[in-house]
Amino acid sequence: MAYVDQDKKAKIAAALKPVMPKGWKYTLAVQNHSTIVLNIASAPVDIIAALVPSEFRNPATMTYAQIYHKRTDECFTCAEMTAIFAKISDALNLDNFDKSDSMTDYFHVGHYVDINVGKWNKPFAVK
Repeated sequence: MAYVDQDKKAKIAAALKPVMPKGWKYTLAVQNHSTIVLNIASAPVDIIAALVPSEFRNPATMTYAQIYHKRTDECFTCAEMTAIFAKISDALNLDNFDKSDSMTDYFHVGHYVDINVGKWNKPFAVK
């Protein structure tokens, strides 16, 4: 069963601090004792503009985005963002495991991970 407590959050925060670029404003939270949530509020670079466009996603009109932590290599158009988010994902998955088997509808992870760039009610800001 997925579980995150404040001690685990503190370990993840310590691992996340050295990999987050300078000038990025972010918060780390625990949601429902099962999910570690990284919210990036602002950065000196436009993270949303670096996203790969698709039929469902138009970076030119987006004000926030959710990034899937297991596929950071497919989300961005530039190698620099891909490398940054790979390190962020590794830090967020500290002491995590995935023994899930979707074929039998069995899900067993250490904790879930959410990465948000901005929020639906507070857009991402480039500063």
